[in-house]
Amino acid sequence: MGLIIAKGGSKRLPGKNRLDFRGKPMFLWNVEKCLKIFSRTFVSSDNDWILSEAENAGAIPIKRPAELCGETPNITVYQHALTFMNGVDGIVAVQANSPTIKSKLIMEAKRFLEVGTQEVMTSHPNGDIYGSIWAISSKKLKEYKDPYNPQPDFKIIDYSCDIHTLKDLESL
Repeated sequence: MGLIIAKGGSKRLPGKNRLDFRGKPMFLWNVEKCLKIFSRTFVSSDNDWILSEAENAGAIPIKRPAELCGETPNITVYQHALTFMNGVDGIVAVQANSPTIKSKLIMEAKRFLEVGTQEVMTSHPNGDIYGSIWAISSKKLKEYKDPYNPQPDFKIIDYSCDIHTLKDLESL
């Protein structure tokens, strides 16, 4: 299943997931891509507006508690979301603030899970983990050891850009 995590707040760029990016809220770009790829797409957020917009687009909203919205590792957010995603073998999480991710990469991560890969992440061309897409089996997610030290089976090179600051947004 597809999963977008899009919290309402951001320290570096307040309200970034709601900001206009090429004519629509930034987070909706990847929601729409996932809706075309997965039978179900979920959006985890603490923000009622984001959840409402996601649901209007066709995604399934998951209300995230405040304690999972600060400096929390994504794995704990994924584990929370998994409790609402009945019967899934794995998730393909796509960052809300990486609206230039190619659908092809999301589909590639999905295919890796379908053939038994336990974990796959995107990386920069130099091999550094980027994590704009993080696909993980439900089994591995439930038993995840160190959320600060991912050890994916494979890395997929990704040239998309994360938006963390106003400068990032204006450069795209």
